[in-house]
Amino acid sequence: MRAFVAVVICVVVALPAAASASRGPQSPLHEAARLSGLRLRHSVASATLTATQLSSRQRGRILSAVEATAYSRLGLAAGGTTTRTASPRAWYDVGSHRLLVLRKPAAGRRTLIHEYVRALIDQNFGLKRLDALRARDRDAWTAATAIVDGTAALMSGLRASPPRGGAVDRFATLEANAGRGPGRALASELRYLGGHAALASALRTFPQTTEQLLHVDKFLERERALPVRLPATAGGTRLVASEAFGELNVRNLLQSFGVPGADSAAAGWAGGRLALYDDVAVVVLRWDSAADAAEWQAAVPRYVAAAFPGTVARTCPPLDACWGDVAAGVLGTTSVVASGPRAAEVAAALIAVV
Repeated sequence: MRAFVAVVICVVVALPAAASASRGPQSPLHEAARLSGLRLRHSVASATLTATQLSSRQRGRILSAVEATAYSRLGLAAGGTTTRTASPRAWYDVGSHRLLVLRKPAAGRRTLIHEYVRALIDQNFGLKRLDALRARDRDAWTAATAIVDGTAALMSGLRASPPRGGAVDRFATLEANAGRGPGRALASELRYLGGHAALASALRTFPQTTEQLLHVDKFLERERALPVRLPATAGGTRLVASEAFGELNVRNLLQSFGVPGADSAAAGWAGGRLALYDDVAVVVLRWDSAADAAEWQAAVPRYVAAAFPGTVARTCPPLDACWGDVAAGVLGTTSVVASGPRAAEVAAALIAVV
């Protein structure tokens, strides 16, 4: 009798294991749904492309004309117009709602799960709204894209690649890593605090700034950026174009040149604009306090020394310092850095009126 009972027990225990083994591992799509807790509303169509075809369909962090020119003036003379450092082997295209997969070499399972999570976010919350953000507010678009990519990275296990090479390469990598770096960190914090429901709140209502992306308390409080209103003219130059310059931009700029304490120096950010006044690049920032503005200003000489080696500091009242064609100053909780011909005149004019 005991032998019979033992046999029955063994059979009962073995049956689920055998059934599980017969099913095999979940598909990457169903694994993405399980890990993310997002509802799979319908299947995701896919297409296999060559490397050239896949690269042409992807929309990376494309630099606008103002960014390309301004970053060059700020010491980042990039050789291209995009901060995407490498083309992944799979990519979910929001426009066509299809997963585009590289023919050779094949995408790994983690990459597929990552992109399927993005597809599930699109099915549940809609990602077409990112296009409007992209044109209207670069900092808001970066924050929104980063929480989407960060959620996918958290579920798939993908992490940011460390920045290497010169300042331009490091800056490109840091910009491209917004999702797998800060975005993944925020997604992890939200999941820890409130599970999938808390994470869903960030996907339903995106972080509005990269400050909110970098600081979970700022996101929960929905702290808005302070406005930066630029005059049409400054120091005999005219405003050509401007766009948002967020806390992540500030941090990446300092980190790309190896400035120590970049995170701390950027942390007091309250608002910012990157602008071109004729051929002068300008970064105007507002800070939470005068102490935060002073901490930023203390980091500026180290940034200038790395970005423009050999320049010698000189006094240039009412600004704090000038180096060749670079000028910087702080007034209260507002700071200005300008680079290019007539930088001192432009910075002095802006610090007085912004």
